[in-house]
Amino acid sequence: MNRSYFNQTNGYPLNTERLQELQTAYEIFNSLGSIAGDFTIISGCVQSGTTIQNGFVFINGELLEFVSAAVTPTSTVIIVETPVTRPFETGPDKVVYIKRHVTFGTADISWPWSLFKRPIQTKDIQDALDKKQDKTSAGGDLLTRIEVLEKKNAVFQAGGGMVLWNKPANQIPTGWAEVVNWRGRIPVGFDASQPEFSNMGKMGGNKNKNLEIAELPEHNFSYKDSYFLSDEISNNYISGREDTGRTYYATASADNNNRYLYYKNRISENVGSNQAFSLLNPYRVVLFIEYIG
Repeated sequence: MNRSYFNQTNGYPLNTERLQELQTAYEIFNSLGSIAGDFTIISGCVQSGTTIQNGFVFINGELLEFVSAAVTPTSTVIIVETPVTRPFETGPDKVVYIKRHVTFGTADISWPWSLFKRPIQTKDIQDALDKKQDKTSAGGDLLTRIEVLEKKNAVFQAGGGMVLWNKPANQIPTGWAEVVNWRGRIPVGFDASQPEFSNMGKMGGNKNKNLEIAELPEHNFSYKDSYFLSDEISNNYISGREDTGRTYYATASADNNNRYLYYKNRISENVGSNQAFSLLNPYRVVLFIEYIG
């Protein structure tokens, strides 16, 4: 800060310039109030009943005296200026000093008393921080726990996580929405070794399936092959029916009016190729992930 040297010989030049230098020197102390910030109670201003006692406050970079006044929930703070005049040797009285203080009142410029806060004393800051650390460490480090929660919630913040909702759509909580392109589908885990599941987001599968011949198991079946015989009278001709221990043959009149129908038990050729067919439900390929810390 600036300094003045008064104790000197040879006639000290005491004039108004020296006095202005003094005012400039102590005005620098206003800057200390910035440590607490605007609208802070520097000292005093203790409430006693319905009255705020004398004290000092810091407003817009200036340290000001607070003059005691009655307070209400809507009280506002104003700056009061009181000019001090003195007679001059060669002229009328002039203002030589303006006393500034604050109190409760109304004016064009005012501030709610509720804005004014009492700052913590510098010497108490470390103790307050230590106590705060104790609270955040209770039951585990709070910051660490928050970081863990952020990691667990990352899949939702990134827009790739979904959860199951087991209530009506009109009860979906605010901030959540139905993923419409998942309607009627089930998830399938990504697997690069299987072409059906090797592309993220791929959709496939059908609700219904019609079997092709190739997809039937290989099989055959027995049936009766019926026919009519005509003009056969010898055992050397076509037999009419195969049966255990007995064989019938056609007669000369076997074909009269096609009255005699014969048949043979036969087995069909094999059909079906044992080809596998799809059993996939409608699906969408996704990645299943879990939190591992």
